[in-house]
Amino acid sequence: MRVLFTTFPSPSHFFPMVPLAWALRTAGHEVAVAAQPAFLPVVTGTGLPAVRAGEDADINAVWYGDAEGEPSWKNDEERRAARAMRMFAVVGSAMADDVIGFARRWRADVIVYEPRAYAGLVTAERLGLPLVRHLWGTDYTYGRWSTEGPALAPLLEAHGVPGSDHLGALTVDVCPPALQLAAAPNRRLMRYVPYNGSGVVPDLPAEPGDRPRVCVTWGTTFVKYTGHLDPVRVTVEALGGLDVDIVVAIGAGYRDLLGTLPPRTRVLESVPLNLVLPACNAIVHQGGAGTTLTAAVQGVPQLVVPSFADEPVNARQVVAGGVGRSLPLTEATADQVFTEMRALLDGAQYGAAARRVRDEASAQPSPRSFVAAIEDIAAARV
Repeated sequence: MRVLFTTFPSPSHFFPMVPLAWALRTAGHEVAVAAQPAFLPVVTGTGLPAVRAGEDADINAVWYGDAEGEPSWKNDEERRAARAMRMFAVVGSAMADDVIGFARRWRADVIVYEPRAYAGLVTAERLGLPLVRHLWGTDYTYGRWSTEGPALAPLLEAHGVPGSDHLGALTVDVCPPALQLAAAPNRRLMRYVPYNGSGVVPDLPAEPGDRPRVCVTWGTTFVKYTGHLDPVRVTVEALGGLDVDIVVAIGAGYRDLLGTLPPRTRVLESVPLNLVLPACNAIVHQGGAGTTLTAAVQGVPQLVVPSFADEPVNARQVVAGGVGRSLPLTEATADQVFTEMRALLDGAQYGAAARRVRDEASAQPSPRSFVAAIEDIAAARV
């Protein structure tokens, strides 16, 4: 069986699919991952074969470009959603012809796509291939399809598939049920296996110590688009007033953006988050799906400081699941972060809920158990 994965060029979209791709390969099936050129090193870094699809789209230009011609939106959230859909559609359009061509030549049996990799949706519909939808976190795209779907109409119509079924034959849901939104009708739960890239295990204790240890991270997207890590600096300043050890997890090359840090602060560059959190009592982060789920499946209470995309949704689910607290980035002064963090550390209920969610997540079926389901989907097409 040949399984073609497609992804938007973002680690947070792609990394959750890696364990399933590995499971398929170790079961003897062929796997390939289609992505834009600049993202190919990320794909090959996972040990998976990569397929170049189209030219790199200028995502920044789409996101920050001239909004002339947009309707009169009611609020900033709607405007951001519209720009995001335009960005996803531009990437899908850039990739689609090459993904279709490769899938046809390679004789792919199944397409696996994450919900923003619309070239995968187009390819499955165009070639009559089974489609598997693989979530990266909360399924907030399912509830938004009625409003977001029309933005894809030009892309779908250009490839002659205007009535595409974005849910496909199966939705692979890696989000712990306690944090999930309304579920797609064809979903099956799969254990979230954290993959945050490769790296060297840090010299940290195997477990939290007597003094609370707090991890601070802001993912990979924020600094890429803004050029600064001001929220990290504010958070570390706030934590300096607490009797805690601080671990700051950032990408390589960004240490200078942090400035002078308080005592008992350690900076780790390019260390996968799943290798850091076992030694931590709590985490402060921006609310990205990968960070949220990695903390959830490791039973670590969370303070989420969201700003855009699915971050506010993830923050609400963290609060609803009882595993943490939330503070909007626009309100995240050092004093407010201090207050929220002290409440998180003092509240035994957060740790108890985080451990319940961890145990719930660990009880879900492994990626290996999904191999047979995908084999059945491929066989049903014959």
